[in-house]
Amino acid sequence: MEKVVSWMPILLSVVLAIGLVAVVFAKPSVVEVGPGADLPNTIDVSADGIMSADPDVADIFITVETTAANADDAQTQNAATVNSLRLALVGTGLVEEVTTTSFNIYPSYGYYYGSYAGAATEPAVVESGVALFQPPNGGSYTVTHNLKVHSENVNGVGKIIDVAVANGATRVDYVQFSLSEDKAENLKQQALRNAVAKAKDKAQILASASGVSLGKPLHISESSYYQPPIFYGRDAYAFAGVAEAAPTQVVPGAIEVSASVSISYEIA
Repeated sequence: MEKVVSWMPILLSVVLAIGLVAVVFAKPSVVEVGPGADLPNTIDVSADGIMSADPDVADIFITVETTAANADDAQTQNAATVNSLRLALVGTGLVEEVTTTSFNIYPSYGYYYGSYAGAATEPAVVESGVALFQPPNGGSYTVTHNLKVHSENVNGVGKIIDVAVANGATRVDYVQFSLSEDKAENLKQQALRNAVAKAKDKAQILASASGVSLGKPLHISESSYYQPPIFYGRDAYAFAGVAEAAPTQVVPGAIEVSASVSISYEIA
């Protein structure tokens, strides 16, 4: 007699086993609380604060340029002019210091394509196929001495420029207005306070409109920005004969210091 085997108990056991495995490996949905939990709900805001003030520091960049038949004469003449210029500038009582930013001595060449009857047989320099000859008299040499004149009297910048030009400055390159370190730092702190106050006001408005209470700040980040100093290039000065003409007037604008903050407030 053939034996009949029932597969139902076996199938049931397999199904139960698979179910148990699924229960073991399934990832439960758990809400964490207390330490190690995700950050609480927050209101995130950002705001800017801006303060401005007139500059209290000025740096005037000037150049003394001299040309002579040889390098020694050009340098000697330039040194004499710069020395007398320094004395004149400091003598105004408006200048704290005069420092050198760069110094150059270079020969003056004539540029000619091909040969030049009055020049030596060989060119002094050849650049990109162009022969640079010195004239028969040996040419000339130019000395440029660039100076920075530092002043903490912004209202006296015009007079400083006039004195510089009257005492040998051949070029006024530009004027740089800025804030002293203490003044810039004070403005930055005030700008930060204003930015934080604005951010808090904004967060309170958002919380009130949303029907929640504003909690303590959980995270704060900030950045500050100091507007670059104001520059007036030499084109701003029509100083041809400025020493005899009307005094130079230089009126700087206000300088801004801004600060930005981003704050995350806890929803209480």
